[in-house]
This record gives sequence, C-alpha cells and structure tokens, in this order.
Amino acid sequence: MSQDNKSFFDFTSPFKLKRPIEIFQKSQKDQFYVLKQDKFKLKTFVLQRNYLIKFSSKKPKQQFYNITNSLLEFVHHPLMGTGISITKNGENITFFGLVENCYSNLRKWCIQLNFQKEYCMIKLIGKGSFAKVYKIQRLSDKKEFAVKLFDKTTFKCQDRPALLKEIELMRIMNHKNVVTILETYENEQYIFIIQELFNGGELHQELKKTKTFSEYGAFIIIQQVIEALNYIHSHGIIHRDIKPENIIMREQGMIEQVVLADFGLADYFRKDCKYMFTRCGTPGFVAPELLQDKIYDYKVDIYSCGILFYYLLLGKGPFDSNNYDQTVMGNFNGWVDLTKFQFSIECLELLRGMLDPNSIRRFTIEQIQQSSFFRKYSTVFQQNTSQSSLGSIQSQGDSITNSPLQSPILEQKKFPSDLKNKYENSQVSSIQSPMRLNTRNYSPLSAQLGKIQNLQRIPIQI
Repeated sequence: MSQDNKSFFDFTSPFKLKRPIEIFQKSQKDQFYVLKQDKFKLKTFVLQRNYLIKFSSKKPKQQFYNITNSLLEFVHHPLMGTGISITKNGENITFFGLVENCYSNLRKWCIQLNFQKEYCMIKLIGKGSFAKVYKIQRLSDKKEFAVKLFDKTTFKCQDRPALLKEIELMRIMNHKNVVTILETYENEQYIFIIQELFNGGELHQELKKTKTFSEYGAFIIIQQVIEALNYIHSHGIIHRDIKPENIIMREQGMIEQVVLADFGLADYFRKDCKYMFTRCGTPGFVAPELLQDKIYDYKVDIYSCGILFYYLLLGKGPFDSNNYDQTVMGNFNGWVDLTKFQFSIECLELLRGMLDPNSIRRFTIEQIQQSSFFRKYSTVFQQNTSQSSLGSIQSQGDSITNSPLQSPILEQKKFPSDLKNKYENSQVSSIQSPMRLNTRNYSPLSAQLGKIQNLQRIPIQI
C-alpha cells in the first residue's frame, strides 16, 4: 500500500501531545541521531507502551508522541545508515543509530506495509465470517506465527470501530494466559494481525474427545482463566465472551498452558453500560443480567467462567438445547440446578458462587481464589511437579446421583412472552459452535427492563 492511499487506521488524534506523560524511573533510555537544521544531533528517547518521549540534550523540555497506529518504516541514509521513520496524520519523526531493538518494541503499536517481504504463508488454519487465520513463517529466522487476515473490501462502516477497539485492547495485553498482538500490517486490500502460534487448538475441540474432566482437571483450566480475567479486569477491561471456543491451548493436550483469546466483544468497563456492543455474548454462556437489560459489570465474566466450569465437568452447558429459544430462555433466567450432581462439597460451593444469578451475591475473583476448592487443588497442583496432559487427567464419571448439598431454591424470572419472535430459529448443541448475541449501539438505559430488542446472531469470529 502506498503512503498516498488512505489507511484503515487513519486518525484525527494528534501525533504530538501537548500534555506531559509520566516518565517512569525504570524506563529504558536510548540515544539516537535526529536531523535538525541540516545537522544530526544526539537525542535521548524513551518508549513507554504507546508513547515515545524525546528529550532535548540542552533543555529540560520533552516532546511526547502518541505512536498508536502510526506508519512504521525502516529508512536509509548514506551517512547515518539505517533509521526509523514514524508517520502519523502528516507528521513525522525520523532517527538513526542502533535502531533494531527499538524497532522490535515499536512494531506492536504501529502499522507496517511490507508483510510479504517479512513473512510467507504456510497454510490456512481457521476461517470465520470476518477473518481467515493462516500459519505463517518469518523469513528472517524461520520462526512460525499465526496471522488473522481481514479483507477490507468486505467491511461495513460499523466494522471499522469494532476492529480498531479489538486491536487496541489486545495490544495492551501482556500476560501468559492472554493472547496479544505482536505486529500489524496493512496493504491495499488486507489487514494482517500477527499473533503467537498456538498448536494446541481450542478447548472445545478437546472436549469432544475427552467428554469431561475430573474436578482436578477442571481446576487446572479454570484457575488459569481466572488469572487471565484478574489481569484484564485490572486493566479496566471486560471480556464478555468466555467459552470453550475462546480458550486456546499452547500445545496439544497441555491443559496447564491455556490462553484466553478473542477480544471481539471486549470493551473498557463503563458504569453507565453504554458500550459499542451492549447485549452481546454467546447463548448459554451469557450472564442473566446482560440478557435482562440491566446495568452490569465485571461479574458477567465470572458467570460465563462458571458456565465454562460446569461445561468442563459435565461435557455440556446447563442451558444446552436443540432449540435456540429454550437455550436463551434458560440463560435469561440464569438458574442452574446442581442438586442432581455428585461433586465434592467444595466444587458445588464454588459452582453456586460463580453461577449465582444475582450479580451482587455472585463470587468475586478474590472469593474464587480463596475458595476451599481452589485451596484444595492448588496444594495438589503445587505438589505435582510433572506436567499434566489430557491423558493423565482423570475424567469425571457419567453417573449422576443426588448431591449431599441442595442448591438454594431461586425464583425464576418470567421470560418475556414476545421474546420468541425476536430470535431466529436455529439449533445450538453442545458440540456445535454457538452463535453470538450482538446488538450494536444499544444501552439498557434506553429500553424497558427485561425486554430484548433487535437481537442478531453473528457467527463466531476466529
């Protein structure tokens, strides 16, 4: 893509910032040469996430640059050699020196143009309505990655802000149990999102093979998902689409190395609940307050994680049905009957705490981590120094008996009588990929409580 063509990532936000950015003491400082008045002068630079800070050698004054989605390129000067050019909204900063390490740090936040010169396609490994996923190889060192390939020619006007938000959120991520973006490229037709290559596949694919997990096996997975949620919540982000399809294993059968993926429905938490997507998620995994058009918070992720926990133990969700309306109706009420299952007391207590339809009573992350179930199996996990695999984790038996603990009787909410006409008729089973609920530009503050409007079903994105 030539620089003259309009980029998908064009912004009106300024490149140079007037307000100062806090400079942390431990931030690494590097010196590079900048051309000024036909002379190269040595300047000190600091890169803090998506901000580049340039110091003057003679003045205490600094210049601050927001490099998010800037065009990043290598340039060459006959005397100074290789340099870095950063361009945004018609403004540019170029500097020379030992720039390779700096370039590696910048490319997570910037846009590059030369994908075909850096990578080669190996094979298609995933396909969705919005993107294709390919296994690729970096030409310089033969290391393999994954790339999500978006066709710009198929985008609708409302798709652009959604993808920009997803990219923004994923760039922030830096946790072993959360997927992140390594690089972003663009040409005339495509956007290339480079990510780590996970060879283990999706968790729901393994569930088709193993059917169920033991309590210990479920713990190994759930405690990692809780760690991931704790991390993203600490950054003010809610995920809103926790399910087996969005839990990825780094290596085949290695359940102690899972990653939370797909931030297509994630957003920064807002107290007023006015999100880009307000009512969204996957039928059967959504927190009931979200379907009931109530104000919601981070605890919607806890409920979905509780459904995932249930799914791991039983091989299906509590609201699974061949009838889509029945799935959503059960999910709308949010009540899960645990009286007929033979699990440990600790397991049942945790399930009830995570699946409480009342978000006020529902467990917090801290309560989950301090639960007797987590304490019990954390000790076992720490004592087990050998790596666990799917083959070594005992599956839960299929026998169902009455539990020694009875679930509290909760009054089911009346399901709106006109809801059935709001949905499309289709089937959702425990072995098929569920569809997303997705209503754009909708806030529960502007509609009657308990009434679901304009509900659309959108295929799962890869």
